[in-house]
Amino acid sequence: MPETGSPFSGPMPPAGNQNRKVAIFGGGIAGLSTAHELIRLGYVVQVYEANGEAGGFFRSARLSENGKTPSEYSWHGMGPWYHNAFDLMQQIPFDEKGSIYDRALSRPINFGIFPNQGDAQFFDQGVRSIPKMFEMSNWDWVKGSWLMFKTWGSHRRTEVYYSTLNAAEQWKAVLSERCYTTWRSCFGPWIGSDWVRVSLHTAGQFFCKLFISRPAHHHPADSDGPAWMHGAGDGWLLLRGPSSEFWFDRWVRDMIAKGVDFFWEAPLEKLHFDGSTILSAELAGGTPVQADLYVVATDPFSSAQIFARTPELEQERELKLFRPLIQDGPHTQVSFRIAFAEAIRFPRERTAVVLADSEFNLTLFAEEQIWRPEVDLGENVKSLWTGTSCVSTVPGRIHHLPVKFCSKEQFLEEVIEQILNCQSLDALIREANGGRRLRTFPILRAEVWHEWRFGPEGIQPLHPKWVTTTHTQAYLPNQTTSISNLFLAGAHTKTSADVWSIEGAVESGRLAAKGIDPRVRVIGQYKPLWLEFLKILNDACYGIGAPHFLNLFLGALVIVIIVITLVADYRFI
Repeated sequence: MPETGSPFSGPMPPAGNQNRKVAIFGGGIAGLSTAHELIRLGYVVQVYEANGEAGGFFRSARLSENGKTPSEYSWHGMGPWYHNAFDLMQQIPFDEKGSIYDRALSRPINFGIFPNQGDAQFFDQGVRSIPKMFEMSNWDWVKGSWLMFKTWGSHRRTEVYYSTLNAAEQWKAVLSERCYTTWRSCFGPWIGSDWVRVSLHTAGQFFCKLFISRPAHHHPADSDGPAWMHGAGDGWLLLRGPSSEFWFDRWVRDMIAKGVDFFWEAPLEKLHFDGSTILSAELAGGTPVQADLYVVATDPFSSAQIFARTPELEQERELKLFRPLIQDGPHTQVSFRIAFAEAIRFPRERTAVVLADSEFNLTLFAEEQIWRPEVDLGENVKSLWTGTSCVSTVPGRIHHLPVKFCSKEQFLEEVIEQILNCQSLDALIREANGGRRLRTFPILRAEVWHEWRFGPEGIQPLHPKWVTTTHTQAYLPNQTTSISNLFLAGAHTKTSADVWSIEGAVESGRLAAKGIDPRVRVIGQYKPLWLEFLKILNDACYGIGAPHFLNLFLGALVIVIIVITLVADYRFI
């Protein structure tokens, strides 16, 4: 059973750790989670971040050139299986009235699938909503569910084999065409990867956690209503304001107050290695960093470059995995904002829109539906839609270019065109706004996350984003290495979350801290006994080269039915 509850109810005694210095490189969620745990245990903690602020791929910004409209790096919902993330948030003060968990999380959003033609369908009845959302026939439902359940009931087979199969292609083989195209549209907003890259293993693990997660999370009463529970099959939560303002700025202040030292614009350049331990680190520009313990919590692309600068280090058991880990290159997932000069209402609260027929696999929601009323949307902004383009290789409908080869102007034109031509979205807007069509609301400005660079050679990120693909599962490194004073953290390392996610990042940070100090507790994912038993049976089948146990069971059942039928017919004769 997974460990549950808060790791600690209050500050832990130093226990002789006051003079043990830990240098953490990377101020994203993973690095901050490691720092959060170790400072409470009495370690001397320093965090070195390449950017001028914390948060990594989860941070937000307000730029004067965009009218101080809040901008987010990427889409980032939090599901009911985010046990370590929620537990951590309970320990970070938001204000004098409560924690980040109590004060900064929204209630579940209403995910809807919006086709260009027809009606939007929402995930408002749990699993029973799925056939209607994805236009599934009964036979689609049976075949699609059978493939899903096979991934759930696998261990070695899914880690070794299903992890190399593209999820979209595998479901395409068993679903009708319309069902398949609608089903794959949820991969970007839900799983966080595009349908071109995501593996059957990753998709299966994601939906398994979503639908059978335990325990449920209790949330206190707020301005939206009484106390409520967030459990298996429930919708995703968002922050009630810009990420940096509602989480990271407060988290950093809290850790500074506890004694963590932060160094901004201080990228790690190199680690000095004597063949057994790390002697020191070196920042860009040559500044040395001396510590007892070192945690590398940078993105895997940066980590691979850092380790390559010390060839002997690159041969270490875990570190030599980084080159194949990044073999598929960065993931292009571009976030955007559309600011309207007039307020736009929705007939449902907290509506999240997945455009099922969008070439760019767009997903979006209106910030004002989620954020607290006092959050400033920017100069003259009355409605602010934020969204993400999750597929970068499919040509658009205006310029016939995929995202990766669009200019910024072409990208925004495509995004607006795909949104405005979704009739099911327009129908909901008309329903809630006295019959007014979406096209009649004036767009004040449209922008993309400021760090993307558009050019003739294609779109490039300032900081490359990694996701699990069909070529990377075998290369996920552990947090502990064979070097006694070197540790790794990041959602690209091995976790029980097993999906590149906020939860994976937090869990990895805690696992790195646990490698340093065993008092750190990590909350594992829920593993029901019936599913673990099924995995054992399937492992045995996989070990001897036999088909999946469920296929064998189904085949045996069909044979038994045939035999019983024949026997019954013989007796009748």
